Amino acid sequence: MSTKKIQNKSHSRRVPWAMLIFFSLTLMAIATAIYLFRFRENTLLTQSPYTFGIDVSHYQGVIDWDDVKESHHPIEFVFVRATMGKDGKDKYFDSNFQEAKNKGYVTGAYHYYRPNEDAEEQFENFNETIALDSGDLLPVLDIEELGIISIDSLRKSLQTWLRLAEEDLGVKPIIYTGRTFYFNYLKGHFDDYPLWIASYSEKHKIEGIDWAFHQFTDKVRVNGIEYRVDGNDFNGSLDELKSMYVINQGI
Repeated sequence: MSTKKIQNKSHSRRVPWAMLIFFSLTLMAIATAIYLFRFRENTLLTQSPYTFGIDVSHYQGVIDWDDVKESHHPIEFVFVRATMGKDGKDKYFDSNFQEAKNKGYVTGAYHYYRPNEDAEEQFENFNETIALDSGDLLPVLDIEELGIISIDSLRKSLQTWLRLAEEDLGVKPIIYTGRTFYFNYLKGHFDDYPLWIASYSEKHKIEGIDWAFHQFTDKVRVNGIEYRVDGNDFNGSLDELKSMYVINQGI
């Protein structure tokens, strides 16, 4: 057997070891990156001047709220979707709302508004589904689309839903919407209502907007929740969050 052949065989035996070392170092690098990302994420949240919370719906699947309570995120409040349009009900609302409350989170409910459906029927759907207590957050009207109606018609129907909420529930609801939708259709027309603005960018993008809540991401990983959730800041401390409780609005 020639020396050249022996050297080639020796080289071929070394290749798997080199690959193993390469893959091991790559996995270590990935694990380190994930750890540093989560450490940075947690540090930013815990050192934030705002109060952090999440919002959930049936899109998150069945949630293990015991595991959520063990999450590394400093979650203080949870908004839960209750209804959609005139007859849609989130199938996990009752369990999510009650379990979140049982775990000590400040809870709130929101209604997803469908512009092409009757405003009064939509409010009745929401009102029949929820039961607010004094320590709950104000109800939320979630408007994200124009539908096939005019802008003026949309504004009038939103005003109807909001008026009914104030008359029947005795509180002034929060309006949730995206930053672009807010500027295009809502700004200057609903300024008396607390605003929950969605803008997945730095805070400078919402400068000049009088916001109470800011949904700044839809990619938060939380223990006990299979799918990613929205991350939200309340513009104040946990104690100041009490200004958003229904007990302070008349109930």
